[in-house]
Amino acid sequence: MMIIIFIFGLLASSISAQLTHGQSRVLYETFDGPSLNTTIWNNGYPWGSYYNHRANTTPRQAKITPDGFLNITAMKERTITLGLMTEYGPIDLDFTSGAVNSNGKFCMKNGFIDISLRTPQSGSTWPSVFLVPEDGGQVPMLTVMEVFNSRTRYSYGFKYTNDKNEVEEISFVADNIQTSDGIHRYGLDWGYDQITWYYDDKWVNTQTKSDELRQVDNMCLVISLGVGGKSKETPIAPQDYPSVMSVDLLEIWQPKYDGFYKFQNVQTGLLLEINSATHNWGEQVLQWHDNGGDWQIWHVQYAGHGQYRLIVAHSRLGLDSDNWGTDDGTKLIQWPYHSGNNQLWKIQVVDENTPDIVQLINVHTLTNSDAGKMISVPANDVSAGVQLHLWRDLNSNLQKWKMIRL
Repeated sequence: MMIIIFIFGLLASSISAQLTHGQSRVLYETFDGPSLNTTIWNNGYPWGSYYNHRANTTPRQAKITPDGFLNITAMKERTITLGLMTEYGPIDLDFTSGAVNSNGKFCMKNGFIDISLRTPQSGSTWPSVFLVPEDGGQVPMLTVMEVFNSRTRYSYGFKYTNDKNEVEEISFVADNIQTSDGIHRYGLDWGYDQITWYYDDKWVNTQTKSDELRQVDNMCLVISLGVGGKSKETPIAPQDYPSVMSVDLLEIWQPKYDGFYKFQNVQTGLLLEINSATHNWGEQVLQWHDNGGDWQIWHVQYAGHGQYRLIVAHSRLGLDSDNWGTDDGTKLIQWPYHSGNNQLWKIQVVDENTPDIVQLINVHTLTNSDAGKMISVPANDVSAGVQLHLWRDLNSNLQKWKMIRL
């Protein structure tokens, strides 16, 4: 197993308004009780009652409190006689703690998770929140957060199988932050291309892992409090126990769009299509009458970080701004998909009363020009067959598209 570790400081600016762009909230769990909601949660881990640490988990250690918290409590008590050989060395299960998981009840392929919690002050505890496959396996694994040893940093990462069929992990550390002084928010967003982590609504890190994310399918959430294990460098002081991890709120969002669509221009009524139905790299993107062809059908997939990729059905090439252009008038073409920002798009709903009418904003132009540019029909030629281009927002119907789900 290869582990790559980087240290990241946190950016000061908040981007909370952008965290869930292009997504809809599907779960709002306030842990108001009076008991654990068993339509969402199971006790323990998806594979059993213990993992890579010194605590066996039991249902009584994960309880809803009257003031609306999920409290997971670790204590110095043996509830199972068992020793394990783990990646952190031999471990005796001489503690008891708790964990909950959503396996078989609430799982997701991609989207955004935001969880608010307070970690215990004891450095020998190992609080963690992560996602694993619904089938009970442990790879791939997306780690939202885990805290071990120091309470002024947290770790996060992605575990997957590489092309040599070996388990590989990228692991990162967010430094100079607090985890146990109060409630803090930890966010994870992932799609077909990118994984992004947040802390208290602030961006922490983005990784592009298109090939590896193909392994991610239905993932279930695990919230747990370990003892020792990865926190092996901190001696366990009996007086630190019982130790409590308090979870206040969990929100989960999923992409609004994932499937096959046609894009019909609001003013002209013509469809976004590939010229002459060719498979050629660099072929023009234009508007044309609906003829039922696959070259007018687009596979809309959530790439991550509030962005989408648009893959044309007939050639499986991506919608691309030619030569990474950012100027008004940059032509649109099809090109092999490489997850570059010139092939990523923000789908902006024009009016919430008509959610199928959208603008398609090129991500590369958002940060590399004076204004985000969007797919537009040229104002001086609205005929069938005209090549489409990027243009700054003019609030014109020539820049608005009706998404027709197939």
